Parts: sequence; C-alpha cells; structure tokens
Amino acid sequence: MAFLAVWFLVMLAAVPRLRNASLLLFTLAAGILGCELLLRTDAMNRFVEERDLADFRQGLVETLDPLFAPDPALAFRPLPDRRARATSVKNGRTIYDVVYTTDANGFRALPPGPSDANDTPVLILGDSFAFGAGLPDDQTLAWYLRDQSGGALQPVTLAVKGYGLNQVLRQLEIGEPRKAGHAKFPWAVVSVVDDHVLRVAGRVQWLHDSPRYVVEPDGRLVARGTWVEPSAFVESLLVGSRLFALGRKAMALDEAKERRLFVRILREIEVKLAADYGARLMVLYYSGETWRGDLSGWRKTMVPLLCASGVPVLDVNALLPRPPQPVDRFYMQDDGHPTALLNRTIASALIKDFGRGAVQRGDLRCGR
Repeated sequence: MAFLAVWFLVMLAAVPRLRNASLLLFTLAAGILGCELLLRTDAMNRFVEERDLADFRQGLVETLDPLFAPDPALAFRPLPDRRARATSVKNGRTIYDVVYTTDANGFRALPPGPSDANDTPVLILGDSFAFGAGLPDDQTLAWYLRDQSGGALQPVTLAVKGYGLNQVLRQLEIGEPRKAGHAKFPWAVVSVVDDHVLRVAGRVQWLHDSPRYVVEPDGRLVARGTWVEPSAFVESLLVGSRLFALGRKAMALDEAKERRLFVRILREIEVKLAADYGARLMVLYYSGETWRGDLSGWRKTMVPLLCASGVPVLDVNALLPRPPQPVDRFYMQDDGHPTALLNRTIASALIKDFGRGAVQRGDLRCGR
C-alpha cells in the first residue's frame, strides 16, 4: 500500500494523463486492504475458520515451553523427555498453569502409580481432549483409567494437542504405538470434537502440513502428501491473506466430500486398530463449543456422521449428571477442555464398558 501510494503521487505529478488509471489502481488496492483488515477482525473469524472464535480469543494469552517439533509424517510431534510449562490467562484470570511431561518416545507420561500383574495396555489417541490440555499429569484421562482400575489398565497416550483423525491414522500406519513396547492393545480410545471434519480436510491453520488422504478410484484410502499447496507462492498467500484464503475456499470447498472423508478415515482407524494392534475402538465424542458453556455445537452434523461410520461412540456429554449442573465443573471456563472431574467420570464409564465389551451409558443410539 505504501508503494502504491507513492507511485500514485509520482504519477499524478509526473504523468497527469495517467491520473485516472493511477486513481483506479489505488482505489482497488485500498478496497482490497480494507477487506483484508475486516476479515482479520474477531467478528469475521467464523467466515475464514468455520468457527466463531471471537469470544474465545478476546483477552486470551497462552504460552508453552518448547514441546513440539516438526515431523514429516505427522506435521508435528511432542519432543521426548520433556517437562514443558503451559499457561493460559483470560482477561487477567489464570485458567491453568501446568507442566506436561513426555517420556522417551514423546508420549505424554504418567507419574508412578498402581500396577497389576495382569495389566492391560490401553491406547489413547486423538487431540487435546485426550491429551489432557490444561491439566497436570495426574489429572488426565489416562491417569484416571489406571488409578480407578487399580492398575489393571495401563494407558499409553499418543494423543497430541491439535491432532486430527488423519494424523491418528498415520500414527497407526507408521507403527507409533509399538514404541511403547506392546504388540497388542485390547482397547483403543480416540477423542473427537466438532471440528474434526475440518481437520481431516486440512482446513485449520495449524494442520496444513498434516497428512492428506484421498480415496482412489479403486476405493482404497491412501496418503498423498500433505495439505500444503504445491505452489509455495499460493501457500504463502493462503497463510498470509485471509481474503485469498476465503476466495480459495469458496472455489474449492466440497463439504459433502469432506464429510465422506471423515467417515472413511474413522472406519479405517477401526480396521487398522483391529488388524495391526488387536484393539477394539471406542470413540469419545465431545460436542459443543464447551469453552463458552455450549454442549450442543455441531451435533446435528456430527452425530449422523459418527453413526454412519459404524464405530462404537461414547457420547461424553450424556455422562453428565441430571439435573444439569454448571458446565464449568466439567469443562474449563473460557478454555473448554475437560476438567479432572470429567476425566474421572469418563474413566469410570470406560472401565465399565470395557468390562461389558460394549458402550452402554453414553451410546449415541444410532437408528433407535
């Protein structure tokens, strides 16, 4: 804009006959700049990112010690043998100030706890909800599964903040779970939140480098590079210009195709877990924009997709006690991740479901 302004003034003085063309170019550039600035406001986030995060981001400051490193297969992964301090402050109020610990494999570690001679390894996969964002090591879902089972269950946490199901599938394909020293995992738990359809399609800013899966003409689901654009110039425009990103989305968006991809990847995860790890899958579905107390969110979209996948799903919010209690008891206020109480509640339900071999309370009741 500065260059155009100087160029306009120079042309105005030196070449008066180009005045109209110069003025037109300057007006167009000013209009583009105005649109770009408007799209960068909190009120317009939902048009670019598909979620209205204005209220969430306003007044929020988050910090995290070095914990993640770029990874060619998964986009990023936690570093091994780390203790990283994470803080979140909203409008001067501290939401959390905790330390995340990783083991020699980069998996989130558990403090010493109970063990059983006939213990059962359980695989924990997914995103920040399963990782335990905002919680110390002894308040995660993995901790409560081990603690409440008296050590009979020994969870291995491969869940990572920000991951999508495409990264979960890639973890299974490249053999990440075997690093824990187990050939088989009788059970595997995967967390899913409302924007996971966007994540498998690479439509969130932090997942452009994540694995890109496509369905081949013969029906096979295969990894084909990442969601980064082939052209570095186009990719830089997508990252740097919200106006360009919105225009690109308008031309390329195929929501039905993305939803089919989500269902297919979830099915493939179940098949891969059973075939390669002997594991039965249990999906934990957290609906709603929980950071602002909403427990509904995109249920009308997500429940049919989860049902179409045919995998066992535990509807987490169905576990909350009746009559309704304050949401902040179960999801962190202004943050939305599960509290220790909710993780303890989920662990209790999972232990019972593992014993029965099926979901009972919290079943989505597809088709009923």
